[in-house]
Amino acid sequence: MTDPINSQHDTTPLPAAEGGDDQSEPGADHGKDLSGLVPTDKVAWGEPPSFNDDPKKIPSDSGSEEQGDTDPSGDLKIDLGAMRTTEKSVLTETRAAVAKYEEVRSKVMATKDSVFGQGAKEQGKYVFNPATQGQSWQEGEDNPFAEAGAQFAADMNPAQERALLQVGSALEKLGEYIALINHSGQVYAHTDRECRFPDPPAAR
Repeated sequence: MTDPINSQHDTTPLPAAEGGDDQSEPGADHGKDLSGLVPTDKVAWGEPPSFNDDPKKIPSDSGSEEQGDTDPSGDLKIDLGAMRTTEKSVLTETRAAVAKYEEVRSKVMATKDSVFGQGAKEQGKYVFNPATQGQSWQEGEDNPFAEAGAQFAADMNPAQERALLQVGSALEKLGEYIALINHSGQVYAHTDRECRFPDPPAAR
């Protein structure tokens, strides 16, 4: 590594790492390709399903704690209009978040192999070729910072991919939450449709 260059524009530079870069230990993910873990997110719903649709059975979560007996007595009250408004609002915000996430994910994946200067070369030039008595193109040599860029990328690329994994997974969980809101509305509406007075007893 080269010695740091003091910039006239940075009056409060960060202190140098203790021991210097040459003695620092690589991170646990150094050199790993974690791109396979990064999810591609999309919003499945344009409009959420109607509450008037019958609810589908949701598989039980084996990791959740079992609930004890609850008292079924008491009134059942729900404002389906407010629930629908909230659901659509969250869905709209989630759609915008997914669009931004996909924009960042696509940019990271498209530039991660060169953005830190890894593989950089000096600009090529035309040189005189005695064999042909003419000009021929000569590729530039490796840039002096290419090796340092590759070492930096070996730590930064996995860090970026782990950050994308965390954000993408959070958005997926948010999508599951929206689906549960919709399912709850369908369950309440289904319950309301099925609530009726029993037939009177037969005359004796």
